[in-house]
Amino acid sequence: MKKVTLYFAALLFFLLPLKFGGLAVMPESGGYYPENLTDWLFITMPPHSLAFSGGILLIMALLAYREKVKFKLLLFALAWSILPALAAIPGVVRGDWIIALAEWSLLFGCGSVVMAAAVILNKEPERGTLLAGAMLFGTVFTAFLGWDQHLFSLDEMRKFVAEQEALGIPVSESMRLKLTDPRVFSTMASSNALASLLMIMSVTGFYLSEVWSRKISPPVTAKWILRGFFLILFISVLLLTRSRSALFCPVAAGVLALFSTDKIKWKWRIAGLTAGVVLLIAGAVIAAAAGRGFASMGERADYLRTSAVVTLRYPFIGSGWGGFFKSHMKMKFSDVQETARDPHNVVAKFSSQCGIPAGVIMLFVLIFPLMLLWKHRFEKSLQGAVFWCGVIFTLHSLIDCDWQVPALIAVMGVLYAAAVAGLPEEKFCSFPLWWSAALPVTLAGWVTSYWYIAGDMALTRLQDKVNPSTGEMVRKYAPYSVEMLAQEAEKYRPDQAVIPIFCGDWYMKNNDFANARNCYRKALGIDPFRPAVCIRLARIALLENDEREAERLVMQAQKLFPKSNKYTMEKLRADLKK
Repeated sequence: MKKVTLYFAALLFFLLPLKFGGLAVMPESGGYYPENLTDWLFITMPPHSLAFSGGILLIMALLAYREKVKFKLLLFALAWSILPALAAIPGVVRGDWIIALAEWSLLFGCGSVVMAAAVILNKEPERGTLLAGAMLFGTVFTAFLGWDQHLFSLDEMRKFVAEQEALGIPVSESMRLKLTDPRVFSTMASSNALASLLMIMSVTGFYLSEVWSRKISPPVTAKWILRGFFLILFISVLLLTRSRSALFCPVAAGVLALFSTDKIKWKWRIAGLTAGVVLLIAGAVIAAAAGRGFASMGERADYLRTSAVVTLRYPFIGSGWGGFFKSHMKMKFSDVQETARDPHNVVAKFSSQCGIPAGVIMLFVLIFPLMLLWKHRFEKSLQGAVFWCGVIFTLHSLIDCDWQVPALIAVMGVLYAAAVAGLPEEKFCSFPLWWSAALPVTLAGWVTSYWYIAGDMALTRLQDKVNPSTGEMVRKYAPYSVEMLAQEAEKYRPDQAVIPIFCGDWYMKNNDFANARNCYRKALGIDPFRPAVCIRLARIALLENDEREAERLVMQAQKLFPKSNKYTMEKLRADLKK
């Protein structure tokens, strides 16, 4: 039983990084649910079904390993498996429960994986290098996928989309933007989250190369060959992500290393700090001359400003899930059309939408494992390597990565579990404590994930009916009416405005203005903060020669999103002429 559990864990942890080669789950957009098991494992496994595989692994681990619990490891497992989900609760009171459901599915899924790793490593801490190695090789596979996309796949995708357009199948503006984005995995997942993974696993690979080289002769040569392979592969793909935070985080971690010990002379500290500054300046020059520039950095500052305003307005329970998005549309300074769903900072995200106590909890979740590993930060051990992985992860979580990609959270959590399990321990707790913590996490993860996936699949079917991407899809959904598919989706998501929006779009396609208007009004009744729906209604009014009503609706859209230049009468008239 122990061997089966360990091998299943290694397989699951190998697959985690491959999420970055799959499709990202976007809000209010149907997911991609293939029909064969291989694609399920590689593509849909992490986003909202990770709780199923993680829960199964956790139950297997509890049945196989029945040992007293190391106190520090238990505290870490509870902090990463339960506290984030508890912190998310206040946001449900005022917010969108579908977004909260997605958060819980993600957090409980990651929690079950991290707790399973803790249960396994509690008894066999020496297995930490095996599990870390599984994730390392998953990252190697992912990095090769990145080069494949850069050299071949993205061009193939562009050709396919061009062929679809030639057949008269519409392509969304969002897809057009993604296809022109040169960043690795920008079309399929978060390039910034991929950058964070590559930074973390570069440090891990540097350490594991030394461990594995001891079994190869000559060991010194083998060590540097392995290190060179991992670093060249990971850093080359990291550069293809064009992530500026990927440059800042390791430099900041390096500066922390220089100034957190008295064993380094001041002249070397100053030299290191100078080198870091020079590196950042060089990166800034490259970004300005040939990269993505600094516009999005201003956007990040704008996110934090909105977060601060919203947090001060609702300090105890926050604005609710989805509240940041609605507030930022009204408050943002920049004219960029991006409509951020969260502030790209996990503490600000929870503080603004769930209240200051929730933000404090998430800050503790980030810092607590670093506190456990602090004394071992300069050791040539797994604990020392994981500490600096954690520093990079924490910095990235506070400036760019917002815990929306579960694979990244799970990878870091497993590395922490491996490091904490190897710490010297004096206090132990009874084994039943694992069950009392694991069962709620497992069951909550299964329930929330099932409900979310069922709703997402129903929404996908409706979306594919309204906007089919291929002729085969048109034929597949021909027997089903939009009304039937909408009713099925509403069973799981009765209060989601996107369902009547899809239906309204269908009626508009068929020039049924009366039913389209009713659907759009229903959507605004569910969620009044929908400028795009106001514009849809304005389009109908203009088609019916009701100029005054169209102008009223356009003004309503402008109030909801003042900085957008999409919501004007001039643009509406221009779009109607196309």
